[in-house]
Amino acid sequence: MEILKPSVKDISLYKEIAKNLVNPLEVPREAISNCIDAEAKNINIDLYRNEIGVFCIRFRDDGCGMNKCEIESFFNLGDSRKDERNIGEKGLGTKMFFKSENIKVITQVNNDKRLVAIMKKPWEFLAHDEIPVYTLENIKPVIGENGTTIIIEGYLVDNPERYYNFHTLKDYILWYTAGGSFKNVFATYPELNRYVKNMQVAPRIFINDKVLDKSGEIAGTHQFFPPQENPQIDSNEKIYKRSVNYCRHFGPYHRSTNINGEYVSFQLYGTVSGVNCRKAICKLRPYERLKGRFGIYLAKDFIAFCKKSSLITDPNYHHFHILINSQNFELTADRNNLSNEDDPKVKWIFSNVKKIISDDILPNTQNTYFKMRKEEESQFFIKEKSKNLNKRLEEFTNLQELDIEDVSVKRIPDNESQVVLLLASLLSNSNTKKYISYINSIAHYSIQSTTDLICLDNKGDILLVEVEFLLSNIFKHEHPYKTFDCIVCWKVDIEINERRTLVDGVNLKVCHESGEWLLKYGAEKVIPIIELETVINSFNNNNQNKNEIVN
Repeated sequence: MEILKPSVKDISLYKEIAKNLVNPLEVPREAISNCIDAEAKNINIDLYRNEIGVFCIRFRDDGCGMNKCEIESFFNLGDSRKDERNIGEKGLGTKMFFKSENIKVITQVNNDKRLVAIMKKPWEFLAHDEIPVYTLENIKPVIGENGTTIIIEGYLVDNPERYYNFHTLKDYILWYTAGGSFKNVFATYPELNRYVKNMQVAPRIFINDKVLDKSGEIAGTHQFFPPQENPQIDSNEKIYKRSVNYCRHFGPYHRSTNINGEYVSFQLYGTVSGVNCRKAICKLRPYERLKGRFGIYLAKDFIAFCKKSSLITDPNYHHFHILINSQNFELTADRNNLSNEDDPKVKWIFSNVKKIISDDILPNTQNTYFKMRKEEESQFFIKEKSKNLNKRLEEFTNLQELDIEDVSVKRIPDNESQVVLLLASLLSNSNTKKYISYINSIAHYSIQSTTDLICLDNKGDILLVEVEFLLSNIFKHEHPYKTFDCIVCWKVDIEINERRTLVDGVNLKVCHESGEWLLKYGAEKVIPIIELETVINSFNNNNQNKNEIVN
């Protein structure tokens, strides 16, 4: 058994790579990339807790395995010996595994040499600015067990089952890893084989979540919802009954050129689709929305690494599921962002992508999918207006009649606007006007102003009047007390002497004095309240008394 120390110039680099992990799911992303670079046809991912309760992730593949030099590269920093067509070239990705309690690697090549490497407490060593060591041992080979197994014990993340569970892991693999590559769409382009290995190969990936007791197989290719341009009606949908099931594919588009003697190319493929189609190919996290998940993604090695929705001007970008791949993209060390956006090659790619989207994709979607949505919206609003009208007519027939001669409003109010109409009608009738105090006439009405009515009193002076259906609404709406001199409502629904506070913090007391309703703010201001229900009752009672005297 040998005890080896990884080769690195600066210990802090190890720590930074492991510590600055954006998403714990990047651990399986890196592991799957290595499995596919090793030409694995089958990848097994096991999630479990060991005999002492430590959460473990085990990756097993049937690839070509690693020899001693390759194991050393696995643990060294920046020591990649991979084919330039492979996914990882910098030798940095596996260092994110170091944020754990233990790492174990078992690998075998050609049924010959079988090696076991164990690194104990890597993160503890790095935390003390020490390079962790690992043991390397030759053991007896097992016939038929070629490939590599990597076991990461106690990865340092809170609640590991939140990230490393069957459902979350499956979704992440299909969207953001080599296990969800869309290179199969472009497998018929021979020139791309010079830049990407195994264009025709898609591994089988098996997830065995022993914590949830859930297991299943992943196809190993990116999921696009199947074309569905004549969709069935969704009877549960209120507005977009057909378009929710619509899906149209675009591509494959392959464009190439030479810039400064260098081959430049990109590949574009994607869909526009309704909500049901988008929901079917992803599992959103609790805080995630479809708008955040869908859009336009950049990809390298046919693996999506970041969104770039600025490439499309349509505000409905989230209805699209488009991936743009180029081997000319250079990625940051964590493979989460583009690092050469100002490169002429990338500018050429973006310019041509925008042209495809504006000249081909958007016109097609406007004439099909979005046209269907607009028609559905129109039909929905027509039905809703008819429905609301019928509801209004039904509610109207149930309203009590006012039954006052020469007053044009015939039913009691049930909203603020009806209160305004009733007030105007009562002021227009000389028989009822005399029952309304303070207000002589209405000068101006606005539903957009802070105060509803500008009225004139008996002297011709301006009176600011706020109108509410119920008095209590004045305290629910944003009306500072200095913006009105008087309140008109259908009904006072607040108890006498009760105190309520306006939006500006002014506390008012409801009073009833000498037959009048008032709001009082100490001795500073008294706001009269005209309750139209009282006005109507006073008028009717007076008329009834007159009739009784005549009879």
